[in-house]
Amino acid sequence: MNKIQEVKERANILNVAGYFNIELNRANKGICPFHKENTASFSIHPKKQIWKCFGCGKGGDVISLVQELLNINAYEAAKQINQICGCGVDFNAPISKYEIEKYKQKQKIKEEFNLWIDNAYDILTEYYKYYTRLIRLCDKVDYFDNMEFIQALKNKDKIEAWIDILYDGTDEEKIWFWKTYRKEVENLGGRLRRKTT
Repeated sequence: MNKIQEVKERANILNVAGYFNIELNRANKGICPFHKENTASFSIHPKKQIWKCFGCGKGGDVISLVQELLNINAYEAAKQINQICGCGVDFNAPISKYEIEKYKQKQKIKEEFNLWIDNAYDILTEYYKYYTRLIRLCDKVDYFDNMEFIQALKNKDKIEAWIDILYDGTDEEKIWFWKTYRKEVENLGGRLRRKTT
């Protein structure tokens, strides 16, 4: 295991946020330190040890948080966190460029995956609104025998379950979702783009 990963596994992201005076409420939400805002869109998930701002879109783990705050590379961020949290990782022993590069590649893949998850969430939210409107419309004109109404009900429930996975699921659940439903979500996204053009 490389030193960056060791620090990441030993550090507590809430302690690091507190050290940098990021004020959070009981739900671990607060004002984002990376852009101006009036309402709290910055959030920390202590169980997963990750952070996300739903305003500017930035997010990641404890290493990327310190990278963003101090504008430094992952290795320097890990050293800072090691001191802040007293992780006990020996940074005097040499670290290979290969280990740093491997970490960067993993981070890039993770960022691309998180972007896909955010995009999928937006697509599904739009479709959820669409099915909700359709159900209300069918209900008003008493279309209980209408196949479109029945299909909309089924789709609304399915998409609601998918949204729950993307919003509050574990990393494993999100990866499973991506593997299982990626094509279906991308098809929905294509339909949305055709509707808006």
